[in-house]
Amino acid sequence: MRFLLGIDDTDVLGQRPGTGRLARDLAAHLEGRGLARLFGVVRHQLLVDPRIPYTSHNSPACVILEADAPRHAFAQELFDVAAGYVAQRSAQGSDPGICLGEAPLINQDVAGFGCRASQEVVAKSEAIALADKHGLLCAELGGTGDGVIGALAAVGLTAEGNAGRFLELAGGLRSLGESVPAHVLRSREISLLSVSRNGEAVPSNALIRTGDWVRPRLIGGRPVLLVEPTAEGWSCFDRKAKHEEAVE
Repeated sequence: MRFLLGIDDTDVLGQRPGTGRLARDLAAHLEGRGLARLFGVVRHQLLVDPRIPYTSHNSPACVILEADAPRHAFAQELFDVAAGYVAQRSAQGSDPGICLGEAPLINQDVAGFGCRASQEVVAKSEAIALADKHGLLCAELGGTGDGVIGALAAVGLTAEGNAGRFLELAGGLRSLGESVPAHVLRSREISLLSVSRNGEAVPSNALIRTGDWVRPRLIGGRPVLLVEPTAEGWSCFDRKAKHEEAVE
């Protein structure tokens, strides 16, 4: 069974760890407890607007987990352990929230909420009511608890499968190095998609220049790395921005 665990609003501007890093640490903690196996961690971007009191970049994360026990009692245990960890690790002054759901049970209403949260201001009361209606576990873990909005949105967007980028995958993304053969990336279940005008196929023996920053997009429910042919060979289309180290 696949579970989606959304978290948001765990940090404050200028402090570490960011929500992305905390999500990765949480995934490792849950694996270490033997509760679930990591599939990946996805970062999403929600609306940046002065009406929204986000703490840094308004970018929640969703931890995708695999487990063999879909029982309600197990989901509650997973949720309780995650909630305790996030509450303890969140920065002072943040407004953390989490949301957990079984992937097959997350419907278009929840996915639609995530899409709306990326484009317009949505209310915490709506997020809580929607989570309750569809049987998702949801909790405010401090401050205003507004993080439940982003947590639910991250779950919905991940379930929809066509937004966000992976910060981590099972087997690791951060040790791949500056250049990685295409077949190695594919062995990690990362699809390669050329974004050039002609959409050339990427040869299995092609060496992909990554800049030591491999962040596949979530496309069609799968990790997909956008690449482009350049004068120096194949390169990742997405490149690291200046603020990425803090948030990831």
